[in-house]
Amino acid sequence: MGDAARLAEAADCEKRAAECLKTSMLKMKFKPDFDGAASALERASVCYRNSSQPEKAAKALQEAALNYEQCNNRFHAAKAREGAAMLLRDAGDAVGAFPLFERAIDGYAESGSLDTAAMTVEKAAKVISEKEPIKAIKLYEKGLALVQQSDRSKMAGEFLSAITRLSLRVEDYPRACTAIREEMDKYMEVRETLRIGQLAIGMVLVKLAMEDSVAALNEYGRVVQECPEFSSTDDAAACESLIASYEAGDDSAFQNALKRGSLRSMDNEYLRLQRKLKVPVREEGEEEDDM
Repeated sequence: MGDAARLAEAADCEKRAAECLKTSMLKMKFKPDFDGAASALERASVCYRNSSQPEKAAKALQEAALNYEQCNNRFHAAKAREGAAMLLRDAGDAVGAFPLFERAIDGYAESGSLDTAAMTVEKAAKVISEKEPIKAIKLYEKGLALVQQSDRSKMAGEFLSAITRLSLRVEDYPRACTAIREEMDKYMEVRETLRIGQLAIGMVLVKLAMEDSVAALNEYGRVVQECPEFSSTDDAAACESLIASYEAGDDSAFQNALKRGSLRSMDNEYLRLQRKLKVPVREEGEEEDDM
């Protein structure tokens, strides 16, 4: 089928949708057929999409969503909006796609489809994470609340990691610490020492970025206490080396500690953070005052 035929079918579907919404005393049709109109508009959207007109395809789906809402079908309204958002996203219109994703998430949640809502969060956040990381953080936090209700621990961990990365990017260190701690607690439950170790290093790095070596040491101690097997790992040794050299005011030793393999293999946002870190230069006599 060529584009001309597809566009003709789309127009015919839109006419059929309009007919579905009409009422007639003569035909004894007293209520609009919202479900029939929505189905016709979805078919029109397919025709527009196949003829490379994503904007018209998205518009048809948005109209279908409105009709699904009229018959209280929130799930299919959300699905139509998600489909419209994906069409606009693929066409490069992130600004137009994001609010549709948001409405789809709310619609899925209201219909009780928490898993589907959470999966849509990830699609929406990826659309804006580069240009609007703070908005993406808030969306991931919304998604986190959804997956915690549906007991999707793996997805919760992924959302927490995303919140941490984006928080590091915008230098919101307190928020990053909260996300790291929440994720660490999840891995404590299953005693996954390798992941706990990486998160412990992350926490120490963030606390040192906040120039709070006491808090870094306290966080390290908490991990050792709650996960004793962690204390004999390379990650624990890395934490100790970072804290000790920082507290000693030895930036050379601190920079060498940052070169450890367990630190060089961390996510890019942590690597960027590491490049910013230096031991503060102590004023002359400061050490004596502290004693």
